[in-house]
Amino acid sequence: MTTSARLPIYEQRKKDFLFQLGKQEKEIARIAVFRLLAGLAIAACIYLSFKDQWFVAVTLGVTFIFAWLVRLHSKLFNEKVITTHLLQINEHELAAAKGDLSKQETGAAFIDTHHVYAYDLDIFGEGSLFQFINRAATHSGKKQLATRLKNPLTSIDDFVRHQESNKELSERIDLRQKLQAVAMNSLETAESRTQLLDWLQHKPMLPNKKAWRVVLMLVPALTIILVGAAYFFPALKPFASLFVFGQLALIGSYFKRTTAFHDYVSRKHTILKQYAALLKVFNSEKYVSPYLQNLSRITQEAEVKITKLASLLSALDARLNFMTNIVVNGLLLYDLQCVYRLEKWKEENGELLAGWLDALAEIEVTNSFATYTYNHPKYAFPVFSETQHIKAEALGHPLLAENICVSNDFRAGDPQSVLLITGANMAGKSTFLRTLGIAMVLAYNGAPVCAKSFSCSVMHLRTGMRTADSLKDQQSYFYAELNRLKSITEELRTKKPLLILLDEILKGTNSTDKQAGSMALVKQLIDQPCLALVATHDLALGVLEDNFPQQVKNYHFEPTIENDELSFDYQLKEGIAEKMNATFLMKKMGIIPA
Repeated sequence: MTTSARLPIYEQRKKDFLFQLGKQEKEIARIAVFRLLAGLAIAACIYLSFKDQWFVAVTLGVTFIFAWLVRLHSKLFNEKVITTHLLQINEHELAAAKGDLSKQETGAAFIDTHHVYAYDLDIFGEGSLFQFINRAATHSGKKQLATRLKNPLTSIDDFVRHQESNKELSERIDLRQKLQAVAMNSLETAESRTQLLDWLQHKPMLPNKKAWRVVLMLVPALTIILVGAAYFFPALKPFASLFVFGQLALIGSYFKRTTAFHDYVSRKHTILKQYAALLKVFNSEKYVSPYLQNLSRITQEAEVKITKLASLLSALDARLNFMTNIVVNGLLLYDLQCVYRLEKWKEENGELLAGWLDALAEIEVTNSFATYTYNHPKYAFPVFSETQHIKAEALGHPLLAENICVSNDFRAGDPQSVLLITGANMAGKSTFLRTLGIAMVLAYNGAPVCAKSFSCSVMHLRTGMRTADSLKDQQSYFYAELNRLKSITEELRTKKPLLILLDEILKGTNSTDKQAGSMALVKQLIDQPCLALVATHDLALGVLEDNFPQQVKNYHFEPTIENDELSFDYQLKEGIAEKMNATFLMKKMGIIPA
């Protein structure tokens, strides 16, 4: 959980934003009063202008003041929303620091029972790594974070680049929380990005851009000239009418296609403005780390272009006003002007839009890992090397509170590559495997690990811990487990370096068959380019260390039974377990006679 060292900081920020929120609410109330008075003054001036024409000028002046007050009220209200989000963010950080993750999203939508490790390691769901780390507010940001947790980075250069960016951004708490607060305004849905990118694939409604450019410049210009001239030269009224109704006829011939076009992108300008606001916050600072500098180069252009697209879509939405629609279409071919400009934007920028949206999501992913980094200043950034190994000092599970987390020293690959972990029920075998697995996921995302020091090589993580059966696929638990083991052995044959975590394999068969199968599988792992940890109750597997001392190492977790009481220290020790607790617990609970 969040280190206690950060609690005073979040407490102070909560107080500061609560105070700021109070000031903003008072200011908004004051402006609302002035706006009301200005509105009443306008009404009075309009009334008086019928008696004295000088009040027409006063009316215009008061109207200007009223419009300014409306804009100021809107600006202050938006600032209040951001402050409210900032207050909420710090309240949630305080709750998380005390072990309450209920305010954070679980990521349950990303659960995949067939993923090569995510389901086994509790990457998603209640009490998951996603719930612990996520600070993304947009759907795209959450989805990108889920993708990264399921498919981490794969090279030492990438690990180091992301470590540097996490360190740099972690110390900019104002920027990080402002990014999160602005993102919380997002109305993005799962379909928003898809619809925008699908729009890029649509055939242009106005294909011949050069011809349409001439039409859209020349026809409205002639129409406006003729309408203006008709006031002074009545003889020109038929020609002016011809041009106005001609424009309306042209608009009418494209009405269905324009409406279909509009329906597809309707009201996307709000989401795009929110994207642009997030980009503006990120672009407000300069960065040192290469990864953030590169991301900034992308987002600088993205901010300008996405703001422009939002403006164009907002202009298209104006056609929903019927009276405005009639006037501007009769004079300016407004609908077609909007479509032309949008299709021109698409032609010039369409191929870059997906990359810009990815950059937006990556900002939130980086922000999530940077916040996690900030919350755990004592965690160690991993060191990487090409030599296949793992070495950890005081390795613990990041989701366990500091006062109950038991850490362990651990090493693999120098030289033993297969580690057998025996021990009693509830002694800590499964938790240790998950602790190591989560450490690797974090390490391969450029994040610090819950350890005093940690080093490893680049491997692909594979697990077999809680394989799920499937009624839909008519697949039993045992058969599902065999399929998981089969996929792992097939990958080993490709000589891909793997880290394999197996917990009590072959649970669905009898003890003799299980022992023989487990023994054969472990022997097969010995000569492969992998590191493997196998947790088991089967003490007979311990003889493999005697047969293969350079490849196999025995470890165990063991309970203590004193004064008829069972306790655990959760410390990883060398050797084979000697004490089991199933019979003791059954007697203790009265299941079998004492």
